[in-house]
Amino acid sequence: MQRHAHRALSEMLAALILMAIVIAAFAFAVYPMYLRYSSVASAASSSVQGSGRAAQVGISLTYSTAQAVSGGTRITLYVYSYGSAPFTPTAIQVYIPGSGTYTLPASSAAITVDGRTAGTIPPGSAAAIAFTIPYTGPVPSEYTVTMMGSGTAIVLSPTS
Repeated sequence: MQRHAHRALSEMLAALILMAIVIAAFAFAVYPMYLRYSSVASAASSSVQGSGRAAQVGISLTYSTAQAVSGGTRITLYVYSYGSAPFTPTAIQVYIPGSGTYTLPASSAAITVDGRTAGTIPPGSAAAIAFTIPYTGPVPSEYTVTMMGSGTAIVLSPTS
């Protein structure tokens, strides 16, 4: 009888050890997936919050000019900020069909709000944004300007 009790105890300990090994292996396999899910969920949450801020930015084009200058083409955009949040451009990209894309840092653009130089376009304000791209072909009649900043990208398609 003693032998059966030892054997039962031994089998129970073996089963417990086997369960511990299975749980440890499962945790080892699942924990990296949990970390990945956690980081993806955090990134998605940040993206949604960023798009919420971006949705408050609204810029519309009222008028634009393009003229040939020494070393390139000077483009001036006259815009109106109709959103409820200010817009601070960080980069400007100009696409001219048949010529390509020109990317500039926003610091190379002159932004004027109410006759004063500014770095941010406040909501409810008209602004002029002037910059020169190194395009020396004929003055473009069609081009697309994309302004990046404040968590969003604003695409303007002027025709001059």
